[in-house]
Amino acid sequence: MSDDIFRIIYKSTAAHPAEVMQGHGHLARLLADARRRNHAADVSGVLVYTGLGFFQVLEGPRAGVQSIFESILVDRRHHTLAVIEMDFIAERRFEGWAMGFLGTTRELDDRLNGVGLGPVGGPESLDRLLRRTLLVLVDSPISIPWLGARGALDDGLGPALARRS
Repeated sequence: MSDDIFRIIYKSTAAHPAEVMQGHGHLARLLADARRRNHAADVSGVLVYTGLGFFQVLEGPRAGVQSIFESILVDRRHHTLAVIEMDFIAERRFEGWAMGFLGTTRELDDRLNGVGLGPVGGPESLDRLLRRTLLVLVDSPISIPWLGARGALDDGLGPALARRS
């Protein structure tokens, strides 16, 4: 395993209803800011928004990931953050994605993957991003119990990802 690549996976509850998060541009601003910050710190990852909460993977140099995560901890757009995994990894899953995005609909994904830095995802890119996200969940020994836990269903992650496949 490389001691250069550090990964943090967490989930949290959105502070506002989906209509507010999407309608007032909170998600678009969040992604644009994250992509700029991540790009500068050589951090890649994905943000999954379920309408009720978030699931995020951050990977890159430890100092960059930890600095970004510290700012996430105090972000008022979410609460009840739970770390699923925090460890060194052998390789990045989201190389080239300053911050990929998977939301509640394909249309939302298409619109928000064109915001800020990072690739504008076409259908093949988004499908690969979804597969990579699901692989992170399955591959992580820490996240397997969480994936089946009632909390995953309560925060919408299970149904949101199931609808997309």
